[in-house]
Amino acid sequence: MRIETARLQLRALREDDAEALARIFSHPSVVQYSGGRSPSFEEVREGIRQHISAYYEERGYGLLAAELRETGEVVGRIGFLTTEIDKSADVELHYHLAPAAWGTGLATEAARAVLDWGFEKGYLTRVVAVIHPDNHASRRVAEKCGLKFWKEMELPDSGLFQIYQAQSPSAD
Repeated sequence: MRIETARLQLRALREDDAEALARIFSHPSVVQYSGGRSPSFEEVREGIRQHISAYYEERGYGLLAAELRETGEVVGRIGFLTTEIDKSADVELHYHLAPAAWGTGLATEAARAVLDWGFEKGYLTRVVAVIHPDNHASRRVAEKCGLKFWKEMELPDSGLFQIYQAQSPSAD
């Protein structure tokens, strides 16, 4: 899996991404709306190992490392996870970027690219984004990518979240 945008190279996660991602997740502002706890380096590395098996090998898609094309620096991860909404498995658009990348349009650029890729490859007929009501920046990214507010939902041990969704352009 490799997707290029004007400023990013989106590629499959590798174990050696653990250091950069652990550094990104060490910022309290990055994890503020997704559990609030920063994972350790070992947890990030083990998560990458599990993700490769559970997503790339079983589903053909997953989260991707977001590298700046100019420097090769990993500035986050973006892609798809599976989440349960109303007792049904849904594909969730998921993104976390380093604070230094916030406000630059990189999240929207990357999200549009992975959504286009997912719909074109046929991995998606519908995608959701699960967003904390106070995470205005994440909501703006979802809306710029064509996701529309669907409903609010109480998530166990997490509280109230807003669910945004988009359908495949071919589903219209």
